[in-house]
Amino acid sequence: MTIDPVIHPSDLDRAVLVLRGMAYQHRLHILLVLRGGEATPADLNGIVPAHPTAIAHHLRHLTDAGLVLRRRRGQRVYYSLPDESTGRLIDGVLGFVTGGDRDPR
Repeated sequence: MTIDPVIHPSDLDRAVLVLRGMAYQHRLHILLVLRGGEATPADLNGIVPAHPTAIAHHLRHLTDAGLVLRRRRGQRVYYSLPDESTGRLIDGVLGFVTGGDRDPR
């Protein structure tokens, strides 16, 4: 297999931003929850064992990295994954660490 080692520096920068965005246990946990569908911060507070302020902080980082979309409806804010490729990225990371035992959705 031959891979072209030439990649645009801005693509490498984007990849680093995405990987840094995922590089915390609570952020990865949030992404896993959102893999199952849209959620509010209150929903996430009930699932992810972190202080609500920390959840908000992690959501901001995930949004900045482009891993999460934010949508406001009235007074509520909803978070979701932007597309299926983000879900596949999460599945790939977890498959890597579990030896491929994680079933993709």
